[in-house]
Amino acid sequence: MTTANPGHRERPCARCPWRRDVDVNGFSDADMRKLAQADGAPGAEAGLDAPQMACHLDQPETAYPLRLCAGWLAVVGRHHLPTRLAVLAGRLPAHALDPGPGWPALWCSLREMLALRRPGSPPAAHPAPHGAPHRERQHTSTRHRTDIDGM
Repeated sequence: MTTANPGHRERPCARCPWRRDVDVNGFSDADMRKLAQADGAPGAEAGLDAPQMACHLDQPETAYPLRLCAGWLAVVGRHHLPTRLAVLAGRLPAHALDPGPGWPALWCSLREMLALRRPGSPPAAHPAPHGAPHRERQHTSTRHRTDIDGM
């Protein structure tokens, strides 16, 4: 997690927990608690003190330290006040809040992701994709304010 805006990934990494083709049971309960701290949803936006979620593959003191997770941005970003403020301030492009062309299918929410996760799952060193079919992300009927910089 991060509270700054260090940049963002352009697409979900191969092991992104927001991807439907990644086994979320490969992530620990602690990982899921971190996602919950940064979660927001329509009508339940993450507050100004909510952390932002960095890609779990990025590490400090590497070529790409702590870029914001593309999957998290596409699913949660519009419902996360610090992220929306980053877009308004020009620190994050508005397109980062939408899945790009050719992206894998993503969970529609953290709640949906957690519904298929077994509590207490041990973390796997490399969460492997499962063979279950996945659907494309369906957009909900939430309204977006067009008076806020196209968001």
